[in-house]
Amino acid sequence: MYKVLIVDDEPIAVESIGFMITKNFDSIKQIEKARSGKDAIEKAYGFHPDIVIMDINMPGINGLEAMKQIREANETVSFIVISAFDYFDYAVEAVALGVEEYLLKPVKEAKFIETFQKVIGRVEQNYARRRQILEQQERMEMILPVLETGFMNSLCMYGQDTAQLTNYCELFGYSDSSGYVMVIEFGQKSKDQIENKIGAGIHGERMYEEYRNIIKSSFDCIVSPMMLNRIIIYVFDSGEEGDYEQKARAVKAAQRIMERAARIYPDIFIGIGNYHKDISCARKSYQEALHALRTLASSDSLNDNPQSHILHEDDILEKSGEQENDYEELLESEIFARISGSDPASIQLSFAQLYERMSADPGVDFDTVKKWMISMVIGFEKRRDKVRGNHYYKVLNEIMEAREEGALYDIGKRYIDEAVHQILEGRQNKANSIIEKADKYISEHYNEDISLDEIARHVNLSSYYFSRFYKNATGINFTDKMVMLRMEKAKELLRQEDLSVKDVSYMVGYGDPNYFSKIFKKITGFNASEYKRLK
Repeated sequence: MYKVLIVDDEPIAVESIGFMITKNFDSIKQIEKARSGKDAIEKAYGFHPDIVIMDINMPGINGLEAMKQIREANETVSFIVISAFDYFDYAVEAVALGVEEYLLKPVKEAKFIETFQKVIGRVEQNYARRRQILEQQERMEMILPVLETGFMNSLCMYGQDTAQLTNYCELFGYSDSSGYVMVIEFGQKSKDQIENKIGAGIHGERMYEEYRNIIKSSFDCIVSPMMLNRIIIYVFDSGEEGDYEQKARAVKAAQRIMERAARIYPDIFIGIGNYHKDISCARKSYQEALHALRTLASSDSLNDNPQSHILHEDDILEKSGEQENDYEELLESEIFARISGSDPASIQLSFAQLYERMSADPGVDFDTVKKWMISMVIGFEKRRDKVRGNHYYKVLNEIMEAREEGALYDIGKRYIDEAVHQILEGRQNKANSIIEKADKYISEHYNEDISLDEIARHVNLSSYYFSRFYKNATGINFTDKMVMLRMEKAKELLRQEDLSVKDVSYMVGYGDPNYFSKIFKKITGFNASEYKRLK
């Protein structure tokens, strides 16, 4: 278990110590020996001993110098000094090097065993402490992404208690939580908007860890998981300089990220919110970063220069000139489009972000927010198999009677939870129904020459979509399913004495008995004739 290096210029001393260790300590599995200080240093670099037993007085590099160099390369090594000289100066310097024990030659076996046992006990304690520290670090590494996601939900979700942000910062160990928000968006600039969000988001998910490492190495921050095609970053910044210096530092940090991340994916846009001393204002900085991104998306000045893809909120010259938001269109693109992703949390996040954005829009009054909510409910109902009658009208009535934004938000959030669950459940039921219908058709017609087009028509889907749908839903290709079913039927039929292999081949839908036999062996591992004899 433990490794020991014995260093002495007297061969008999080396062999004697090695014998005592081997005889009395089963936990010592590896022993190396050295005859000089130089030899000890070279062997220690490659061997990495747990315990070094060292003579001090040796020709060339003496034991004290050898221990210094070994200690520099291995901070956890334990030293036992065995010397024929009881020099006070030696003992003082040995203690300074962290020597565990100092023994005088000749060493009696009983004394050596007692001393060596003490050192092993300390080594074991050190190992146990290091294991505990590593386990704690590993647990923290596992918990950290969950905590960071919780922090980002509190930062981004409308209606969340901002006091939670302070609690999270305390968990992360930040006494000073002042800073700002930066949002990185992946996509392609075209026709006055950032497009290809889904494709960019898929790429971002695949390369997320690499992006996260780039961001984490750029500044002290909390990084969100991939949110469709965005990564949200809260940057801790003391802001000790003036506003101009702080902003310049934030833009420069964004430029560093852009330079490194753009090599992985070129179409990157970065919006930066203003610095805030209080973490409770972080949500405002987040909204400012999104505003900067929206301004970038509508800008005519974007070009191949990466710096044109970065915008700080404070650099927006005419904030009042921003075009009026088309929330009906945003509802379609930001919420309804995500239903296909089967991720309710993602839909709720989009709703919270869009609701807060609309509520903060000075051009939108409370009655307009109500109309938007009604539009949202109607949109969800259109995506169900059928409108749910009284419940539908009850929700609309609750919206009309709402008197303040918080209550209206709660109605919408609750409704989305129910609607998304119903839609996804309906889809799953429909999917199960299609699979059951297809499997039933296969089991009834396995002995016929069934084509993919034929079964697709039976379940009222295109052949291409059915093939992909069946594989995604069951984990097996339609043709493989057909083959497996035919082989199971073939095994049943081969057990009947009055049926030949050729007969069975025709009965399970194969016109060529040789081809049937080839497939049968590939699936079962037996020749059909062999299987018939065995059964």
